[in-house]
Amino acid sequence: MRYAFLLNSVRKVLGEDVAVHDAVYMWTRHRWVWPFGIAVFAGAVLVAPLAGVEDWPTRAVLAAAIMAVAVMASTDYRVLASVDNGLALLEASKIRQVATELKEHLPPETELKPAGGSVLASDWRVGAIRYTVPRSSETAMSRIAADRPA
Repeated sequence: MRYAFLLNSVRKVLGEDVAVHDAVYMWTRHRWVWPFGIAVFAGAVLVAPLAGVEDWPTRAVLAAAIMAVAVMASTDYRVLASVDNGLALLEASKIRQVATELKEHLPPETELKPAGGSVLASDWRVGAIRYTVPRSSETAMSRIAADRPA
């Protein structure tokens, strides 16, 4: 169901006349996102008493929520779509797995190759950028990579 929404969002952005063969939701984080997130967490814990939050567990939960928002704001979400004329890289929503606007059409020589991963997601290199692909999109990413010219 989510995959159908993703494909429909790509069609809306690129136009109904463009044939969309596959699409992948993925993201990349700034290399300093974790130090930034930890600094935001620490800052929130220190500032919480000024807002009247004295209880330590409440401060920690509030700081964790603020940190999650900061990390999400520091993450670039993209959709990689396989279309008739190659690959399109689109901006994606931070909340829902949908494409929002066209970023660029990738050159035909753009490399797609696996670059590691974990139980929940796999990493793929798209050109020079390393993206994290959720397991739910990994099959589509493998299909797109397999369809690329050697």
